[in-house]
Amino acid sequence: MDQQAYLVRLVGTRDLVGIFVADSDESLRLLVDECTEVHACEYAEMHDGGIMWETPAKPIPLPGSEKAFESGKSDIPWSGASLTWDWHDYFYGRSRWTPFDPEEAAKIEAELKIKPKKPRGRKKSAEITQLSSLKRKTNS
Repeated sequence: MDQQAYLVRLVGTRDLVGIFVADSDESLRLLVDECTEVHACEYAEMHDGGIMWETPAKPIPLPGSEKAFESGKSDIPWSGASLTWDWHDYFYGRSRWTPFDPEEAAKIEAELKIKPKKPRGRKKSAEITQLSSLKRKTNS
């Protein structure tokens, strides 16, 4: 089976989870499961494109790759990286998102919807009126 690149984000908050390359839905699920709950994510298929460095970055292979992996610290110069034009579009709008678990995605979206606040002006006015009448009574 051919390998496919995927952009993965959290449902609701839309926080970026990562870019993954997998040859099946099950492989993608396993990769995403390494860092977060799969049922809370959605993905977009990405086509030709990539991450690039337009100026010299660092020679490959980087030294100490196993230690860097174990410590969580990386020498990859991400600050100098950029996206190819086609992948840029995925990050800035042109994506069709598919939830891993549509029912869970709907629940998450519903929980995150901000409910409109009730107007508070009348209540405050009523409280001020009550306080004013209490003060009048105590001063009498």
